[in-house]
Amino acid sequence: MKDLEALVGGRVEDTSCDDRVRLRLGAASGDEGSGVVAELVLETEFRLRDVDGEYHEMCPGTGSALAPVLDLFGQSVTRVDVGADGSFLVGFDAGSLLWVGADAEFGVHHAPSA
Repeated sequence: MKDLEALVGGRVEDTSCDDRVRLRLGAASGDEGSGVVAELVLETEFRLRDVDGEYHEMCPGTGSALAPVLDLFGQSVTRVDVGADGSFLVGFDAGSLLWVGADAEFGVHHAPSA
């Protein structure tokens, strides 16, 4: 998914957690301009590996249990993959890893290239 590769280098500039988990990505460091270039919205359960290598089972809408997501603030995306089964993986420069398993009801959606 070529469009998703454009996320690499984007920096997490904002996080929000309610019934959805949102990561707003800003322009890669060194790029001209500023502002949000992409928003990742998670509406289903996902797994997060933190910078210490500890795995957390995350579920949107679970309040303070989503605290590990806050540590993604300031990290830059180093890798984005969509598996053949529809799973979605995002790697970050500090060693964090976000993984969303394939789900028939949910999926990876993105705007087509201009």
